[in-house]
Amino acid sequence: MDLILGLFFIIVAACLGGFIAKLLRLPSLVGYIIAGIIVGAILPSNFRQVSSLADVGIILLLFSIGLELSFDRLSRYLKIAVLGSLIQIVLTVFFSYLILSLFHLSTVAALVLSLGFSVSSTAVIVKILGDKGELDTIHGGIIFGWLLVQDLAVVPMMVVLPFLAGESGSAAGGILLALGKGALVILGVVFLGKKLVPLIIHRLAAINSREILLLASIALALGTAAVTSYFGISPALGAFLAGVVISGSQEDHAIFAETRPLRDIFVALFFVTLGFMVTPSVVISNIGLILALTAIVLLLKIVIVFIISFVFGYRGKTAIANSFALAQVGEFAFVIFSGALALNLLTFIETSIGISVTLLTLVVSPILYNLILPFWRKMKILTNNRPGLAKLFSAGEKHSIEAEGFRDHIIICGYGRVGKWIGKALQSFGVPFVVVEYNQTIVQELSVGGIPVLYGDPTEPEVLEAVGVRYSKAVILAIPDRVAQETLIAYVQTVAPATKIISRAHQDSDWEKLKDLRVDKVVQPEFEAALAIVKSVFSSMGKSKEEISAVTKSLRLSRNR
Repeated sequence: MDLILGLFFIIVAACLGGFIAKLLRLPSLVGYIIAGIIVGAILPSNFRQVSSLADVGIILLLFSIGLELSFDRLSRYLKIAVLGSLIQIVLTVFFSYLILSLFHLSTVAALVLSLGFSVSSTAVIVKILGDKGELDTIHGGIIFGWLLVQDLAVVPMMVVLPFLAGESGSAAGGILLALGKGALVILGVVFLGKKLVPLIIHRLAAINSREILLLASIALALGTAAVTSYFGISPALGAFLAGVVISGSQEDHAIFAETRPLRDIFVALFFVTLGFMVTPSVVISNIGLILALTAIVLLLKIVIVFIISFVFGYRGKTAIANSFALAQVGEFAFVIFSGALALNLLTFIETSIGISVTLLTLVVSPILYNLILPFWRKMKILTNNRPGLAKLFSAGEKHSIEAEGFRDHIIICGYGRVGKWIGKALQSFGVPFVVVEYNQTIVQELSVGGIPVLYGDPTEPEVLEAVGVRYSKAVILAIPDRVAQETLIAYVQTVAPATKIISRAHQDSDWEKLKDLRVDKVVQPEFEAALAIVKSVFSSMGKSKEEISAVTKSLRLSRNR
């Protein structure tokens, strides 16, 4: 009976906490944790038995996050994603450890907290990027790959925790053994995930039973978690790896759809019970330390990520977007802190402080992300007369073409999924065009193919001038970044008012904003796809061309109102 009542109170608390968080436009998990802090302070201890069920929540959460990630996306920005994120983790851990030591924390506690603070939130940032339609932007791709490497880096962190607790023998031998086991487990999970699991899932999916697919998916997540746990690795990380390695299978979307409702329930349980670890009295008595650490962690990660982005050739808005987006502490920190608490590496008070800092950074994260554009513009103005500093906040890219060679040409900004088809069409008809692209891999491919291309940020005036924007016939915005679109539109309309502007729109709100900016033509790929489907359906029904034309015209008119 206590279990049932405890489950009831926690679910009600999660519902209320999530509802309030949504009203305040904060991540749901923030509402869940705050609800857990409040309920944990008033709920009798015998009602907290439900916390054992919450472990299933983090397993399913990380399994589903793994399903949404993809090694294919990582390959697009492999260099900065792998090397950049690993350098960032090392530097963040090193400087965080030094700073935490100044607050008189023990050596082990400072190291564990530093490890937790070094990772960022995949769940929160991917959702922000998705809501803003920026997953396919340059900074979106970099951030996505960076997060994936960070998540994978948590595996050796968790493997080393038992060694820090003195459960793995000698120093060198313990570390080598722990890392060796971790590497073997990862390779085993990857091998089975690529060779065996997709085959089994495909056979089960062929039965066309949603119940069996759901049961198989849950069994896969829990089974992998159990196996990795046996080898001393966090079960949640095992489930995450299982999700990552099957993310490329054709059934991954179906698995995600089937497990999501069950996952959401258990995730709410996990984050609410996580709030039990935070005692209000501990937070109040250490509020100064918590606020100071929050500010230090945010500032430290912003500076480190910005410098790394600059070193790898990404400047201006892209570097700022990377640093602001990755500044917060992620959900894997909760896994690290709770695991460390179970191993007595952290005290209850230290765990509460770590979770409180993580929670505060998550609350600040959406606000910080919205400051990217204002901060970039402000810094460009402040550094305008200082060439040395100006390089940090402007494109400053090398020009590979000369503007004098272009007249009455088309400028394509972005050569991704949309831009490349436009380029192929223009090339087939011999229409002169030039591409502006900020992805070095794409620039290299186009250069080899003999297509005029400039490496740079299209929002930078010097980049647009380098491709002869004042003499162009049209500028095509094939980039999905609305902020970049608005910046680019304003400049083109100012210096080249006779130039046509054709832009893609990712969302309905983007379409309306672009129309307000008096863009000559706005194209929304999803809307055009819907029209194509309508035409195909009506044609198969035997409708005449006139009837189909009338329907599509009506839809376009209703959209323009």
